[in-house]
Amino acid sequence: MREFRISIVAAAAALLLFGCADAGTDGGGSQAVPEAADEGAVNGGSVDDGATAAADPQFDSGNRDVIYESALEVADPDPNRVAEEAWNLAESLGGFVGADQRDLFTVDGSVQGRAHLVMRIPSERFQEAMDGLTALAESEVHRSVTTEDVTEAVVDLESYIATKGASVARVRELLAEADSVSAILELETELAEREGELASLQQQLADLEDRVALSTIEFTVAAPEVESSVESGYDGPDSFWDGLVAGSRGALAVLVGLSVVVGVLLPFLPIAALAAAAVVVPLRWRARRRAAASPVSPPQVGAPAVPRERV
Repeated sequence: MREFRISIVAAAAALLLFGCADAGTDGGGSQAVPEAADEGAVNGGSVDDGATAAADPQFDSGNRDVIYESALEVADPDPNRVAEEAWNLAESLGGFVGADQRDLFTVDGSVQGRAHLVMRIPSERFQEAMDGLTALAESEVHRSVTTEDVTEAVVDLESYIATKGASVARVRELLAEADSVSAILELETELAEREGELASLQQQLADLEDRVALSTIEFTVAAPEVESSVESGYDGPDSFWDGLVAGSRGALAVLVGLSVVVGVLLPFLPIAALAAAAVVVPLRWRARRRAAASPVSPPQVGAPAVPRERV
């Protein structure tokens, strides 16, 4: 009898738990969505596999994801030829030139300036490309190579993408089973958010894979600077005749300069004359009025008469 009662109690408890689980599923709340998505991601198995591979110290170290980037500068009398041959080399190695900037000019019959190319070369042929580019020019000026191991970053992104993909699939399943308007709206919002996160992770992984597959080489070729052959020192006239010619040219230049000054000032002479007349004429007229208004003293007896000036 005691065992029978225990069985009845256990059955009742199981029915109660089953009813609570059904009620939680029918509610379609936003809290049930992450739990169901996480459960689906764990059941997928890909998350555990990726995490184990990343944490395992015996993970295959011979197949690493490494990004190669380099800057190479060389010197050659013909930068344009070297740039054209660099194009051909990149294409022959299975790569391409992403940017080509050339600033070339001619000085005394020699080419000056530089050409700058940004090249993308398959990583397995990176060293071959560096050696080939160096051999194209006359001399190497500068070289720098940087490497970045992104194996763990790639593994983490793949794990995140698998988890997020399983979460998106689970939300889609819940959306298909939803039977209320509020649940559908919440699930659609959650689905759009998770799909955006999944697309962002996939883009990050694609960028890393592209940088791993194709190394980047910034290649610069410059022409050596031409040294001036003219010696510094006295460069004036060497004889009397040369001095006379130089002096004549100087005198002529002075005359030309003076004529230019006169030509510039000549149109201003009438204006200057009018301004001077406007100042001088009133002053003279005032002086005459003062002279006319002053009294004339009578002549003294016995003194000769002083003749008056006529105005």
